[in-house]
Amino acid sequence: MIVYAKVSVFPDYALMKQELKSLSLHWDNHFNSGNYEGSWTVLPLRSVGGLDTIIPGLTANDVFADHPNMDMFPSIRKFLTTFQCTVKSVRLLNLAAGSVIKPHCDHELSFEQGEARLHVPLVTNPDVAFYVQDQRVTMLPGECWYMNANLRHHVTNGGKTDRIHLVIDCEVNAWLGELMNSADCISRIPDYSQQQLLDMISGLRAQNTVTANQLADDFERQYNQCEPLDKILSFLQKIGLAYQLETIEEDTFLPGLKLRNGALVIDTKRLLYPGDVLHEAGHLACMPPNIRQIMNDNLEDCDMHRGGEMMALAWSYAACIFLKIDPEIVFHQNGYKGAGQNLIQNFNAGNIIGLPLLQWSDMSYDDSTAAASGYPPFPHMISWTCTKQTFESQAV
Repeated sequence: MIVYAKVSVFPDYALMKQELKSLSLHWDNHFNSGNYEGSWTVLPLRSVGGLDTIIPGLTANDVFADHPNMDMFPSIRKFLTTFQCTVKSVRLLNLAAGSVIKPHCDHELSFEQGEARLHVPLVTNPDVAFYVQDQRVTMLPGECWYMNANLRHHVTNGGKTDRIHLVIDCEVNAWLGELMNSADCISRIPDYSQQQLLDMISGLRAQNTVTANQLADDFERQYNQCEPLDKILSFLQKIGLAYQLETIEEDTFLPGLKLRNGALVIDTKRLLYPGDVLHEAGHLACMPPNIRQIMNDNLEDCDMHRGGEMMALAWSYAACIFLKIDPEIVFHQNGYKGAGQNLIQNFNAGNIIGLPLLQWSDMSYDDSTAAASGYPPFPHMISWTCTKQTFESQAV
């Protein structure tokens, strides 16, 4: 199932924005008033019967036509002529600065169910946080993104400017399917629930044939990734560490995982061990913000990053305890040069590699310092991200 995808259609963004700025527009409050706080307003451009309604459509038999407002946006009308599929509702949606769209789902509005919703940001800012299924999607002006609105999603405009998106609902056909298949960036989740996966694994194991066992192995790998990875990603979101789910074409040190400009890039299809995500997150978390934001793959071999490796070991162990995840998911047998079990045994015995550096960074305390300060000792974390300027800024 597709969660989101950046698709290769190219609006005349500059002209659209120019038309938007030059007009005096009448915006209506969004009809779903219980789903937002602040100001969320709508300008219909294509609607049921071309009528003056802000409701995008209610039945499969609705007939859509251009609204008179479309005459004010010739650039949008021209853009829509490039679509080789049926275009249904078209709107401009304005989420004012400081406003919030609460978590909700739009019933049966997904690519898999035959209708795709596309977003083109015309006005936005870096503090707009758009989440689909707890995955943050950063959309830049002039890009075009598919969002699975059938999944739980929510938006916060934490910036000082409005956020205005062109939102287009389309019927899925072969052309749109090819557009999705060739997407520059795409995120998927398994089409099965975790319980469905368990039921299928059990049924296949009962058959006990070579083919059935191979399928069961595949489904088991999906299941083993789903639960801890969902928990890990939710945790990263809560502590403010950036991540992006997308396809990684090149080979990386850890399969399906890399660092890019202070964020984790994760390819769930190529990721072998969900615990690797938590360890790499520790590298980011343990660096002060000015260094974190410029961290990429192939970290320089220097004292700072050697220290960061030790801190990441302790940090990821503490995260396992906090999340109630088996430490073997992080310290697995195919990592750490085969020393994963040894590391777990040392942590369990109180031999905490990296704790002195976490303490130096005011992120966690050993027993004596914790007793004097009133905080619980490690594995309790005072802060999950480093805020202290512990290292001088340098290129990484």
